[in-house]
Amino acid sequence: MSTVKTLKNISAYQAGESKIAGKNDVIKLSSNESPFGPSQKVLDKIKKVSATANRYPESGSVQLKDSISKRYKLNKKNIFCANGSDEILGLICQLYLTKGDEVIIPHNSFLMYEIYSKINNAKVIKSKTIDYNVDVKSILSSISKKTKIIFIANPNNPTGLYLDKLSLDQFIKKIPKKIIIVLDAAYAEYLSENDYESGMSYIKKYDNIIVTRTFSKIYGLASLRLGWCYTNQGIISLLDKIRGPFNVNRIAQEAGAVAVLEKNVEKKLISHNKIWLKKVKDELNKLPLVVYDSQANFIFIKCKKGIKEKDRLNKYLLSKSIIIRTLDNYNMPECIRVTIGTEKENKILIGAFKSFFKNDK
Repeated sequence: MSTVKTLKNISAYQAGESKIAGKNDVIKLSSNESPFGPSQKVLDKIKKVSATANRYPESGSVQLKDSISKRYKLNKKNIFCANGSDEILGLICQLYLTKGDEVIIPHNSFLMYEIYSKINNAKVIKSKTIDYNVDVKSILSSISKKTKIIFIANPNNPTGLYLDKLSLDQFIKKIPKKIIIVLDAAYAEYLSENDYESGMSYIKKYDNIIVTRTFSKIYGLASLRLGWCYTNQGIISLLDKIRGPFNVNRIAQEAGAVAVLEKNVEKKLISHNKIWLKKVKDELNKLPLVVYDSQANFIFIKCKKGIKEKDRLNKYLLSKSIIIRTLDNYNMPECIRVTIGTEKENKILIGAFKSFFKNDK
């Protein structure tokens, strides 16, 4: 089947909205971005590097890998950098999939796993979830001789729910070594629980695991498109063979190299998120909603009265210049996802929710 014919059966990814017609000052809580943006030190670096935009970037992201290695105490030979972690997901599928292969993805997970898999002519198998939690037993029972890749976002997007370390340990031990396991840890920095494992510790022991990370969330560099993964050197070598020669722009490389080493900035955002994640959850739990215990920089919410209530709520929030993420294209039409914003934004959000339920009949 040609690529053109394949694409006819694929729905394009729909990003969270960022604008409201007729409104200039909006509160965007739809895309899980940092509420603070880059630090001044990073902004200064971006300004300085922009003056050399006429020059090609360094091809291997050497300085960036050095900084990531230093920050996380990792072997830089096991690090691969890319134009957002999205590029890495696409390259993995390009590398390992062909027609007739199968990919297992938990139901209600990040949409790009399915899109990249289908682009490469693979069959997507959706494993079951239990109250939106990943069900490892369902994944295991879905494995066949054709299974090539298993994608798991941990914590999951868009639910913010996660697999604890013990469950993940036991699960990985049962996976055939020929199957690639992709652990998407885009929100790992927000997890402070002792029973959480991003997957980094597995790389020395397992050759079939790839852990993806991003600079879009905790480091506030979503617009620059910068991501990385940690895996064995054999996979790194293969990814290097199929990536573009200058896949990470110079501004992203140098800004990322500065940002990843700013531990104080990272701690400030983590502290802010921890405080406001709890406050917003506590306030929304007082309302007739199902508020899940999301462990990221967003909250997953289910409207008890279903789709029509969700649509009314979304319309009301838009009237108040607040943009959230509805989850219709995740096959969760009665659910929404709300990013933790600044203190001011969070207070306005809470007030808008309370006002809606006070007046909605």
